[in-house]
Amino acid sequence: MAKEQFQQELEAMLQKGSGNMSLAQVLDGLVELLIRHQDTFADVTYRYRLCATDSDTSRAFSLENGRYAPLDETAPVDVTILGKEQHLLAIFNKQLKPAAALLTGKLKVKGSLAALNTLAAYL
Repeated sequence: MAKEQFQQELEAMLQKGSGNMSLAQVLDGLVELLIRHQDTFADVTYRYRLCATDSDTSRAFSLENGRYAPLDETAPVDVTILGKEQHLLAIFNKQLKPAAALLTGKLKVKGSLAALNTLAAYL
């Protein structure tokens, strides 16, 4: 139930932006949701970095037993997700499937696939 509530709020945030949100705005909104729904992620302990390769937009954070904490951009992470801002936004807006983005080289992943799959299951 909590997972579905998180997903509904994420979807509502993205719909409110009507596809006009920047990646930085989407990530800021995601951070707010992660903080508000920390109990939903209680079994998640990983470190993430998401970087747009064509802009300065980047976020590194950890989920330690579901608790969000920002990380320094040089901090070690379990998984780094790289892609052009337009492709990352298309994935968030469900206009591009993550698997298709990986297969076509629009998205690159370095590190733990388990960490990636854990977060992806909630998005």
